[in-house]
Amino acid sequence: MTAEEKVKEFFGEEKFDVAVLGGSGIELGKGVAEFPYSEVPGMPKPKVPGHRGVIKLFKVGSKKVLFFEGRFHYYEGRQDWEIRFIPLLCSKLGVELFIPTCSSGAVSRRAAFSEVGVILDHINLTGKNPLVGLIEEFGDRVFVNGKEIYDLEVGELFLKTAIEIGIKAVPVTLAAMLGPNYETFAEIRMLETLGVDCVSMSTVPDSIAAKFFGMKVCGLTIFTNDTLNLKATHTEVLKVAKERGEKLSLLLKEVISSLK
Repeated sequence: MTAEEKVKEFFGEEKFDVAVLGGSGIELGKGVAEFPYSEVPGMPKPKVPGHRGVIKLFKVGSKKVLFFEGRFHYYEGRQDWEIRFIPLLCSKLGVELFIPTCSSGAVSRRAAFSEVGVILDHINLTGKNPLVGLIEEFGDRVFVNGKEIYDLEVGELFLKTAIEIGIKAVPVTLAAMLGPNYETFAEIRMLETLGVDCVSMSTVPDSIAAKFFGMKVCGLTIFTNDTLNLKATHTEVLKVAKERGEKLSLLLKEVISSLK
C-alpha cells in the first residue's frame, strides 16, 4: 500500500483541498481524526522537539484540510527526498493549496512589531534545494520560476482577513538559513542589508517542492523572537509559538472557510 492510499483509507476520503505544514510549536487544535507518521508507508519521522509527527484532518467550511504536525529540516541531516515527501504526498492526495508555516526570528522593524507574517518572497541561503537530482526524471520542469512560488492572490486574502479580525500581519520576505545554530551578529547585518524581514531554518525548501508538484503556495510565519535577542533558545521559540499559534489558527480557519 502506498503512502497516499494509506492516508485515504484511514481518513475515509479520496481527495483533500488544503494542506497546512506546521512549524515548531504550531498547532491547530483537535481535528476530526489524527494519524501518526509512523503508520504511513515510507514516511520519515520527525526528530525535533515541537514536531509530534501526526497528520490531522479538519473540516473547515466546505474544505477538507490536512494538518501535518511535524516537518523535516535539512539541519537534521535529511536527504532531499525526505524534504520532498510531504509536498509530494499532498499533491498525490489532490491538495490544491499548500500552506507551510514556521516560527521565525524578526529582522526588520515591521516584523518585530507584528505577530504574523504572510510570506510573499524568500531568499534561500541554505545552500540546499529539494529539486536537485530530479532533472533526469522530470526534465525542464525542475526549473521552477522562483518569482511565482508564492500565490499573491491568496497572500492578499490572508493580509485582508488579518486586518478584519484584528491580527497584526505584514507581508514579508523570509530568509532560510541551514541552521541549526541561530544567526551571528554579522549574519543579521547581512540579512538586514538584503532586505529580509525574518529568518527561519525551514519553509523555503517545502515551498519550492510544493510549487514544483503543482500546488498553490502561501507561507505563514509567527515571529517568535527578535534576532538580536542574545538568549534565543528553541524552548523560547516553542513557548511563544504556542502563545501566538492561536491567532495563526484563527487566521487560517477564517481564510480557508472563505475559499471558493
